[in-house]
Amino acid sequence: MRSFVSHQEHQTCCRTLLGLSLLLVAALTPFANAQNAVPERDEVDEKYKWDLTDMYPSVAAWEEDFKRVERLLGEADSFRGTLSGSGPALLEAIRYTETVWQILGNVYVFAGLKSYEDQRISEHGGMFSRARGLSSRASEALSFFRPELLGIPEDRLWSMVDETDGLDQYRQYLDEMLRLKPYTLDAETEALLARASDPLSKFETVFSALDNADMSFGRVMNENGEEVELTKARYGAFLTSDDRRVRRDAWTGLFSRYDELGNTLAANYEGHLKAKTFMAMERGYESALAASLFPDAIPVDVYTNLVETVRSNAAPLQYYLKLRRQLLGVDTLQVWDLYAPFAESADDKMSFEAARDLVANGLSPLGDEYVDLYYRGFEEKWADVMENRGKRGGAYSWGTYSSKPYFSMNFEGTLQNALTLAHEYGHSLHKWFTNTTQPFTYSGYSLFIAEVASMTNEALLMQRLLDEAETPTEKLPLLQEYLDRFRGAFFRQASFADFEMQAHEMVEAGQPLTRDAANKLYADVFESFYGDAVHAHPLNATEWSRIPHFLRSSNYYVYQYATSYAAATALARQILDEGEPAAQRFIELLKAGGSDYPIELLKKAGVDMTTPQPVLDTIAVFETLVEELETTVAQIK
Repeated sequence: MRSFVSHQEHQTCCRTLLGLSLLLVAALTPFANAQNAVPERDEVDEKYKWDLTDMYPSVAAWEEDFKRVERLLGEADSFRGTLSGSGPALLEAIRYTETVWQILGNVYVFAGLKSYEDQRISEHGGMFSRARGLSSRASEALSFFRPELLGIPEDRLWSMVDETDGLDQYRQYLDEMLRLKPYTLDAETEALLARASDPLSKFETVFSALDNADMSFGRVMNENGEEVELTKARYGAFLTSDDRRVRRDAWTGLFSRYDELGNTLAANYEGHLKAKTFMAMERGYESALAASLFPDAIPVDVYTNLVETVRSNAAPLQYYLKLRRQLLGVDTLQVWDLYAPFAESADDKMSFEAARDLVANGLSPLGDEYVDLYYRGFEEKWADVMENRGKRGGAYSWGTYSSKPYFSMNFEGTLQNALTLAHEYGHSLHKWFTNTTQPFTYSGYSLFIAEVASMTNEALLMQRLLDEAETPTEKLPLLQEYLDRFRGAFFRQASFADFEMQAHEMVEAGQPLTRDAANKLYADVFESFYGDAVHAHPLNATEWSRIPHFLRSSNYYVYQYATSYAAATALARQILDEGEPAAQRFIELLKAGGSDYPIELLKKAGVDMTTPQPVLDTIAVFETLVEELETTVAQIK
């Protein structure tokens, strides 16, 4: 049973809307744009907000489940010492823990989602804090379970499974538990680590409070000479401005604020890494990386192969960026030029409804069942899609076994937003297929698998748009979008993975990770991937400090964007080439949840991530797209 606190989120940088003949001609969307004030939540149309009342109709109902979990935890001692007694006793104990985690999952996720709606509301923040504390208490109360289960001789355990009706469905779960035996401590120490989990996980909370509630980024002058508030959502839109001065001012305005808090953010990040290192070493892992990968049976080579292979084959990336410089007509490509449009756009805004239909069109190769379910989600209000003051930034999908698979984003009317919609909906539909197919035991799935569903959606949508482009002029902005997303989700995330690995290694070696040390490390990694293709402004060295994924409760997350992109690129190609058989393999992957190890699930779907080949093949696809861009530019000229 995977932890309910794991959730997928994907933060992206906005780019330009691209002019197309299909589905893109629409009325302006009713969102807050760069010229208007960010609305309060009650000013956002209800049709653009999710409906959490299916989880709890009121805070009072949430409180009832909170108390119910407390009562259930009071029964924990009655199961202590019983697991080895008999098969039925073991089954009863497993089902008891499932009940605790399932109800607690609802308590935790609801509080988190309410908090993320507007992080200025202290009542909801308090609920989330209480839910975190309750989760820590549950971990402590149930900490006896794993060491006691692992104390059962394996031959006796499997005999109990064979002889007891109902235990057979837990074979994969028990196998995963047995793999952890060398890293499971005695019951007393497990209880101590469980008590420590809440305070040691506060670094992510501190960053989120700073990043989403306390930090402001001043004001910038837009293209029309109007002074407007700079927000993170608007920052992405400003980076796609045709006005280089606007791009520069927005970039420096945002990065300067993180630079001002550099010492605080570095101290917080170092504390997070020390906490992860402490937990890993206490359990006997060689490193925090090994501790992160081992539970899902992912070889460390999968991580290191990714970093080394991409770093050693960054020439196509650098070639594209030099081509981008030429197309922009600038002498030097600055970091604030990386998302600037070099292709003409016939329109620069689309309504959310147009984006919704655009995505549905792109996902049609997955079949009617998939597309029908996609539309059903909007009818059932799974989505929260508009920015409001205090709302958590970025985009993410989160839900529980019994809830809707909710997702959140801040829609600004760009094609990039449509791609984010496809991405997050991929996460939510993954949850739906898993939760309606698997028992609660296997309703969680590895983060290694999580991004594959979402990125396959993106790849299918982009390929459909390219296929339906009728002229080189229509095709050019699509290639720009595809290449930039490719760069962001694959090359950029691989560089992040390199930084994260080296940052952990510094802390594990006892070296201080000060602001200056972190900045130097980031600058060195950036240069190794981007070479001389981009001029790195001194403030760029602080970028590590604004990446929330580095402080996730499940660290070593970012590499999975790159590995997932490689897997998704392969799966999308199979779906488009083979049709229904490959689409069905993909759907089966979504339905499988956590019923097998992620590497094996991907193999069944048609991709083997234990070798560098999928990474090399992905780089080759990028190189082909760059060649197609050159050809398209030549045709237009």
